[in-house]
Amino acid sequence: MDFEAELAKFQPSLDIEQAEDAIYGNNTTDVTDLLQSILTGAKVGSENNTVEWVEES
Repeated sequence: MDFEAELAKFQPSLDIEQAEDAIYGNNTTDVTDLLQSILTGAKVGSENNTVEWVEES
């Protein structure tokens, strides 16, 4: 088997490319975003002696 020839013929599956677009284009809130939001709120809240939770929709 000629691996170089096989690699030259390789083309990624369209399904994989569509999945990559969906994954990388997804703008979801993850744990890091939540922690940053909480810490920012706590920092602002400490100046006013209040902490407020805000849900983003």
